[in-house]
Amino acid sequence: MVLALVCLILGKPFASGAVSGPDKIKVIDPALAAKIDSLNEEAFEVKRQDVSAALGLLHKALTLSLQHQYRKGEAINYLYEGGIYQQKGYAKRALYLFFQSVEISKQLKDTFNIARANHQIANAYRDADRLPEAEVLYKEALGQFLALKQGKDVINIKNNLALVLLDRGRYSEAEKYLQEALAESKGSRYTYGLKKAYFHLGLLYKATGELAKARNYMGHALVMDQEKHDSYGLSLATGHLAVIASEEGKNAEAENLALASLRYAREIKAAQLEIEALERLASINQARNHLQHVIAWQDSLVRKQAELYETERTEAINMLDLLKEKQEKQAAFEKQTLLAAQKAEVTHLILQVSLVASVVLLAIAYFWYRNFKRARSIGKELAVKNQVIQKSSVALDQLNKAISKQNLRLEQANELKNKLFSILSHDLRKPLNNTKGLLHIINSGMVTQEQYAPKLEELEKQYVRSSDLLENLLVWIKSQLEGAQVQVREVALSSLLQDVVIDHEEALAAKSVVVRNQVQEDLSVLGDPEMLKVVFRNLLSNAVKFTKQGGEVTITSKAVDGVTIAIKDQGVGISEENLQKIKQKMYFTTVGTARETGSGFGLMICDDLLRQSGGGLSISSTLGKGSVFAVNLPASLLPQEKGVQQSMSLM
Repeated sequence: MVLALVCLILGKPFASGAVSGPDKIKVIDPALAAKIDSLNEEAFEVKRQDVSAALGLLHKALTLSLQHQYRKGEAINYLYEGGIYQQKGYAKRALYLFFQSVEISKQLKDTFNIARANHQIANAYRDADRLPEAEVLYKEALGQFLALKQGKDVINIKNNLALVLLDRGRYSEAEKYLQEALAESKGSRYTYGLKKAYFHLGLLYKATGELAKARNYMGHALVMDQEKHDSYGLSLATGHLAVIASEEGKNAEAENLALASLRYAREIKAAQLEIEALERLASINQARNHLQHVIAWQDSLVRKQAELYETERTEAINMLDLLKEKQEKQAAFEKQTLLAAQKAEVTHLILQVSLVASVVLLAIAYFWYRNFKRARSIGKELAVKNQVIQKSSVALDQLNKAISKQNLRLEQANELKNKLFSILSHDLRKPLNNTKGLLHIINSGMVTQEQYAPKLEELEKQYVRSSDLLENLLVWIKSQLEGAQVQVREVALSSLLQDVVIDHEEALAAKSVVVRNQVQEDLSVLGDPEMLKVVFRNLLSNAVKFTKQGGEVTITSKAVDGVTIAIKDQGVGISEENLQKIKQKMYFTTVGTARETGSGFGLMICDDLLRQSGGGLSISSTLGKGSVFAVNLPASLLPQEKGVQQSMSLM
């Protein structure tokens, strides 16, 4: 009887040879499941318009799914979040989430979600040019959708699989899948699948040189886009028709189609499509020997490429901020969950120990006094062993989870660093691309020296900017290396600032800007002289950049509780909105009074280096009147203190 009571308390079966039944799957409240599903679907709908809002909705859905053990909601959440990262270029993170979704769906035997996840993984493999792996997964997902009788998904898979086969040069197989997708789309009146089949068949026949067929199918896709007023599809279709017409030698028609493609791209601000249209127009006009038009389209192309680089850089930095915010939210949630689990374990352990102790006391009474000592000893030993087992199990589980999470965070940190360097490489690559385009025009003999001489001056300015950016990047990398130390010593500020002013003589002369160095000649600070040169060079360059022609920049000093060096310009000033962005390190591109551009990286370098030396940077500004950048540094001996020290030594 006592043994049966203990087993009842501990949740164990009691019977000779009894077998426990399978664990029951947790049943979630249908209303709560519907709420989680709704959050996931809402995030899927808004992800193209507002990534931040989509990630916020997904975080809420994932938190509820984990709290209530709703595994299906968790699997769909990982699938949709992976789609966002795939769209933004974070392929590794996307694949990690897709595979998590597949693993959970396999445990739930959710064939439909497994097929959807395999479809997304195959898309990621195709984007990464891993075509054999993409083909295998597309075919696996195709079989799953066929078994589930999901007609639209079957058509979408066939359209995508055909593109992989087209890229691999297996044209007959690609044609077979596309013709099947075409027929099935017509039969089910699936307009999206039908348009894609027409468009992909146009690409296929263009690749095989069957231009008449290519024109026919691409024309069908164009008509469907016109009916839907789909400017994106219209830009794509007219662009490919322009290439087909050019290959047929119909240059006038090709130019009209390329112009239409450009117009549609500009309607929806699709920068990449606009660049492709500009490249086609330059190529077509070169074939027609319209050299002046070639130069004009090349100029537009260079400007649009620069604009695209800036847009991608800003979007990538904002995405980094969103990723960091999501990681912080996830870490806070995991910490809260772990603390709650630990509290529950302790409470459960105390309850079990109390109940077991009560049962042991009943057993002692039941078996009478002769078994008293032995029963008490066994009860205590059992309680101690249970505690040791529970604590060891919890500690081991927590250690395994901590190791897994740490590995994931290290991988994510590495992705963040790689993305940062990718952003900076855009700014370093831009002048090289411009130089390449100009040299191509010069070498082909299409322009005279008088026509390209002004462009050489512009390229020189871009080279100087890239050189400054590279120098800032190298200084920042050095400051981030483990073991790198700041070489602090006494530095004469007036002399150092005069050297910085001399370095900017050419920029000052170009804008007729005067710099007044009013720093006390005997004023010194404690700092690394090379680091200080980098800081003041960046700040003076900013002041000159935003000061109007013939303006003035003043450098003053104040020695109270350290040393403050203020660089005041007569520039255009900074709005309150942009001041808040600077304080929050939300970097953005600005344009100077002579159309000089900045990367937003210099202020981060200044702030980081000054903090390493025990200093700081503060900014104040008034629109239309100018800005003041104040550098605060730990002082060496102030001038009056030096005089006192010399008097004491003479005594």
